[in-house]
Amino acid sequence: MRKLFAWVLFFVLILGSYQAIQYALDRPELSRMFSEVKETVDQSIDTFSDKKEEKAKDIVLKDTTGKQKGTFTNEYGEQWQMTHNGYEQFTLESSNGKGGYIAGKGRTLFNTTIGETTYGEVQKQYGAPLEEIRKGNKIFKMNDDNKKEMLLYEIDGYYVTFFFDVHNANRLRAIQYIPYNVEQKKEGFYGPSSNALRTGFEQLMIELMNQARVEHGLKPLIYDKGLTAQARAHSQDMIDQNYFSHTGSNGSTPESRMKNAGYLNEHFYAENLAYGQYSSIFAHEGLMNSLGHRKNILNKDLTHAGVGVAFDAENVPYYTINFYTPF
Repeated sequence: MRKLFAWVLFFVLILGSYQAIQYALDRPELSRMFSEVKETVDQSIDTFSDKKEEKAKDIVLKDTTGKQKGTFTNEYGEQWQMTHNGYEQFTLESSNGKGGYIAGKGRTLFNTTIGETTYGEVQKQYGAPLEEIRKGNKIFKMNDDNKKEMLLYEIDGYYVTFFFDVHNANRLRAIQYIPYNVEQKKEGFYGPSSNALRTGFEQLMIELMNQARVEHGLKPLIYDKGLTAQARAHSQDMIDQNYFSHTGSNGSTPESRMKNAGYLNEHFYAENLAYGQYSSIFAHEGLMNSLGHRKNILNKDLTHAGVGVAFDAENVPYYTINFYTPF
């Protein structure tokens, strides 16, 4: 009976009958039911209007039990807010709640499961991926089916990038989702360079590597900011001298550069380099699919790391990542 009255009042409200509404409000029981119906309708309208925007976010938050661990400036001029539980249930969420990134085996999003769903299964579910993003007169290539490292789709108003692990039977490793309008608002493929973005990229790279290490049963790396200056210098030297190599323009090596920075008698030295990817997320996922770089990230004998980023004239980031283990 209460449901019947509620629906009657609902349709009366839609038809705009002032007298019927006033009649309900003059009676306590009907007034209470009217309030409940109005609240339900208001919530339904809000939910409907935000349906696409909230769809991915709601799924992510159901899986997230960690507390906020840090914030990092990203290429969209916003902040990633990071949460995790000892690097499990790893989540980045945009400060405005629009867009994010998740990693961690067993997590589900967009009807896929990290660590289980394969490259082929995503293709079967969503069909042919987007191979490019067009911004004005510029076209940016996004997918390489030969490598099978990632797939890009437009789903429910998001650009969704599925990242795969080629060293784990091309199973899903992580997912990034960015609202269509947010991506299109960003000029070009790369975000505008700044000191804040450089620092954000550097710090986030450490966190992403630590997520991967913990997932493989290893201890997190200790972030050594004392390596930042010399790592940035090598990144800048590659830009200035137009090369990409572990050997510097002056003949330096990763070990010699680190020793010149004061790390004289360390037990191990190692270095990863990356450039061209438009964020630390894409750079990290690429490094995890490159066997030599992956071995450095997942080397149990390496305990400390520092990162240095520099941007070229086109805002392309260059990464120098140094690892060491002290005696």
